Amino acid sequence: MAPTVYFSSIENKKSDSPLNKIKQLLNKCNVSKLFKKDELIAIKVHFGELGNTSFIRPIYLRPVIEILKNIQVKPFLTDTNTLYVGMRTNSVDHLHNAFVNGFNYSTLQVPVVIADGLRGENTQTIEVNLDLLKNVKLANDIINADGMIVISHFKGHEVSGFGGAIKNISMGCASRQGKLVMHSQTKPVVKQKFCTACGRCVSNCQVGAIKIKEKAFITKKCVGCTRCIAICPENAISIQWNESAGNTQRKMVEYAYGLNKALKSKIIYINILMSMSPACDCYPGNDKPVANDIGFLASCDPVAIDKASYDLVIKEANEDPFKKIYPDIDPDIQFEHTQKIGFGSVEYKLVKID
Repeated sequence: MAPTVYFSSIENKKSDSPLNKIKQLLNKCNVSKLFKKDELIAIKVHFGELGNTSFIRPIYLRPVIEILKNIQVKPFLTDTNTLYVGMRTNSVDHLHNAFVNGFNYSTLQVPVVIADGLRGENTQTIEVNLDLLKNVKLANDIINADGMIVISHFKGHEVSGFGGAIKNISMGCASRQGKLVMHSQTKPVVKQKFCTACGRCVSNCQVGAIKIKEKAFITKKCVGCTRCIAICPENAISIQWNESAGNTQRKMVEYAYGLNKALKSKIIYINILMSMSPACDCYPGNDKPVANDIGFLASCDPVAIDKASYDLVIKEANEDPFKKIYPDIDPDIQFEHTQKIGFGSVEYKLVKID
């Protein structure tokens, strides 16, 4: 039987709050039966890079938090550090970024936890034995939670065509080492012209893979943890973004599979189809939306909710805006690979909730 995806349009009477729609959707997914009293429940969300304005507004998290508190679980907001160098490279800057963007205790009354540690070293390996990957590297404080609600901003993405629930539980829940695996076929490299041979990368490398002659260089001992990227004060160590878009999508799917396995499917997914920017919220800015605001979806199947979201955007725009923006990227690869490895369903039953 095809999984159910619940949908509530943004169309609304002016006297009713759209936030009530999110509560209705979450209750349809039997949140009170899935999570038990005193369990630690992660709310996975993208905090948005500083300067970006299209990320999910914190107010949309309030109905989720209220429901979780009413059933006496202990919710916390979470995300992971980025692979690239920016305002979310380490937990100190990341927390500052989150708080400035409105994801803070005074606004939402729940703690914020950066799930992969100070510089992305808090990771755990989960065996998957799939087509491309034998194991995945996930953020420890996510997979050690008792369950999770994944709230995804559905939008365009420059590597996968679109980003939704699958991206949020793959790239968004991987440690830095896992992010490298998805984006690159090789280890980081030192840009010699920027290196000052200060030695910080050498003293912070956990496996002794970095040496210095006149400049630093990375040896074959490197395990790809990418801690050196977050450590370097000159931004002299960089990623080689050389994995194909197709294989990045396939690896995303296998990481999503691993996350689902680690949490034993104890996850509810909410996609928000509002301010759907053409690129990821990781950018320190954003362009105009690719389609009109549509509304909210909820499901217990990450593949079904992404397929339903994708179909609704195409219907609203009367075209595929993602393929129009990224003609060389085939977003269907995500869905094809989920079916190949037996993860989720591209078939779904859309149930509209007023």
